[in-house]
Amino acid sequence: MARLATLPKGKWDQFDRLISATDLTAEEVVRLIEYPDVLKAMLATMRERPEFRLVHSVFNKQEDVLTAFTARCVSRGIDFGRFTCVGSQYAPDIDPNDPETVVVLDATLDTLQNTFEFAWEWTADGQNDKWRYDGMISDSKNLRLLSDERPDDAEGDSPDFKPWTLSWRRIKLDTNVGKKPIDVRDPKSSPGCALLFMSAEHPARIKATDYEKRFSFWLPGLKCTSPDGGQWRGVPCARFCRGNRQVRLSSLWHGDSSDGLAVPSFRFRPSGSS
Repeated sequence: MARLATLPKGKWDQFDRLISATDLTAEEVVRLIEYPDVLKAMLATMRERPEFRLVHSVFNKQEDVLTAFTARCVSRGIDFGRFTCVGSQYAPDIDPNDPETVVVLDATLDTLQNTFEFAWEWTADGQNDKWRYDGMISDSKNLRLLSDERPDDAEGDSPDFKPWTLSWRRIKLDTNVGKKPIDVRDPKSSPGCALLFMSAEHPARIKATDYEKRFSFWLPGLKCTSPDGGQWRGVPCARFCRGNRQVRLSSLWHGDSSDGLAVPSFRFRPSGSS
């Protein structure tokens, strides 16, 4: 935490104007000086508000993410004890200098389909409204991992899919903005369902999408088939409509591009870093 004395004069002046615009009286200020425990209680209440708990104004803290995921599992009748942690059980730090690198608790359920649907439903529940393209079907005949190179008619989950796992991941959200997924995606570095978990765990980030600094995104670690596209040539994408405050799930051809869509990538931690 930065010391209060490091606050620039301009911010102090702005805070002074903010306080002056309230109905706080001189007598009340004197009472606060006399009874500092009241001020401590005020600060404690303030810091519990979501606006003050969010990192970079949009990301929940790691401990809140884990609590929310556990509660979501309980509400859906999922035994949290079934999950096995992959990698460190400790969440990495949120990058204090990069407002578009997020820490996500990635998960898999018993199947890719159920994982996708769990994460999408959780995402939708955190927004004001939702819409889903009818052709965005998640069964094994229509949705696969990008790494799944089995014959087109193969059914069931890919051998690369590992059920009942939990892993902490960093994702860089603003990479490859406006680029085609087919040109920049990679089976090892491209997130799939992890981006839906990001949307669910950090709903304020979705609501803050402005298409200038914060973009919507493809789910480049997945490939899909849709009624109006070639087999396995589609890519799911999650978008936010600012006009009606609606989160949208659809799919587009892997050779398409959009100025409003990024192709995010995992950000791997250097060896020995926290």
